[in-house]
Amino acid sequence: MRLTNQMLGFIYIYKKVNTLRFTIVALILLFLLTACQDTYVVNKQPSQNVTPENVTDAIPANTTNETIVEIKATQVFIPREDNLTVYFLDIKGNSVIVQYKDKSALIDSGFEEDSEKILKRIRDLGIEQLDYVFATNKQPKNIGGMPYIILRTEPKNVVENGVPPSLNTSVIINNLIKIKNDQDFTLLDSIIKTIVVYDDGNGFSVNLDDNSLVTKIHYGNSRFLFMSDCGLDCEERLKNDDLSADVLKISNSCESTSLAFLQKVNPKIAIVSADESFCPSIKDRFRFLNIPLYITGEKGDIFVTTDGLNYMIDWKKGG
Repeated sequence: MRLTNQMLGFIYIYKKVNTLRFTIVALILLFLLTACQDTYVVNKQPSQNVTPENVTDAIPANTTNETIVEIKATQVFIPREDNLTVYFLDIKGNSVIVQYKDKSALIDSGFEEDSEKILKRIRDLGIEQLDYVFATNKQPKNIGGMPYIILRTEPKNVVENGVPPSLNTSVIINNLIKIKNDQDFTLLDSIIKTIVVYDDGNGFSVNLDDNSLVTKIHYGNSRFLFMSDCGLDCEERLKNDDLSADVLKISNSCESTSLAFLQKVNPKIAIVSADESFCPSIKDRFRFLNIPLYITGEKGDIFVTTDGLNYMIDWKKGG
């Protein structure tokens, strides 16, 4: 049977229509598959050392197991109601804000040039008057902003290490507490413990950094440890103290944070106020122990919130 030109034309058109129909169906299927993907993971910013089993999407309620939760960077700087929150500020010096309900504390006040940013963060959290200000040592990166902060927040208590000179030489403080040995301070049902190295009978260290006040917060089952500028000698002198902690803030000096010290503290996460070029050898120790290390120069202001058992971590860059 011979096919006429008209019949051949119909066959050609039929094939083209089927090809076009197949293409349209394929495009529809591809669109539906793409639309079903969860794009939220793009916004997640997990640390390279955090394994998937350590990261969940929310703090679980009524659980008996501690959980570390990491979420995407936030765009606002607001208080966390009811839970205790520690704010590690992204500044040139050192400064940490602790807030628990209507109580607050400041650990160090950075360089003088950091003071306005620190005060802005304090005000953003709705804090008018600080309950405590801790000066962990007399280095400019820790007390440079102290006169400005004290004058504007009128803290109820100012705590300094016992190494001369006194803070009273730079600003008049009526409620100054000089720490000579370990001492506890309360924020409602949380405790801020000061740990000193110079009460071991060996006096002050020649290195001023090694005379730093170490502070530790106890809240429920949660422990935060702040090492200030405590170096290797300071760590050695504290080896008999209880330094165990879930969250550790380390010194930004390469002459600190030994492997033995890290193993003793055994933190779940650590934070350092430093830029992106922070000491490679210390980074290696954290990688070796598989402990996530967060750097303010990379993340910005870092917040850790706890309900006394679980932790949530987020951060804010700039602003």
